[in-house]
Amino acid sequence: MLKSDADLGRNMEVDVSIVEIKDSNKKSQFAEEILRRLPEWFGIEKALIEYVNCVASLPFWIALSRDGRCIGFISVKIHYGHTGDIYALGVLPEYHRRGIGRLLVAKAEEYLKNNNCKYIIVKTLSEMAEYEPYERTRKFYRSVGFEELITLTEMWDSENPCLIMIKKL
Repeated sequence: MLKSDADLGRNMEVDVSIVEIKDSNKKSQFAEEILRRLPEWFGIEKALIEYVNCVASLPFWIALSRDGRCIGFISVKIHYGHTGDIYALGVLPEYHRRGIGRLLVAKAEEYLKNNNCKYIIVKTLSEMAEYEPYERTRKFYRSVGFEELITLTEMWDSENPCLIMIKKL
């Protein structure tokens, strides 16, 4: 007997397409739509607006569902010509644990390798802050091969210690 979608639960993978977006306005629009649905991670309005504005000039991909809805995105930067940086990554909550984040990270890694990057980093909230949503974030990044590199207590502010994670490409 086949299991229904409800029986499979959140671990069921979703049929998506990863599409590069070049239009600056669309990048910002897609990012804002997703980030506003993730207040546990992007609940500080000033920071959310900064992400929305900055992605406009960065490499950017979206995950499109079969019905053509944007359900996630990733945007990256390149530092010093050899280190990629996941600037922002977001997936709608109802699509968490469905493989979409993995697909987006894989697309970013492919792009960064093609642009001669040796490493990829991501900045996230350190475990020093003891905030459950970011425990899941760190677990996700570990699952795709990132390792903890360093925690910087003065990069953002004293209540938000920044953990930098790294992966060799």
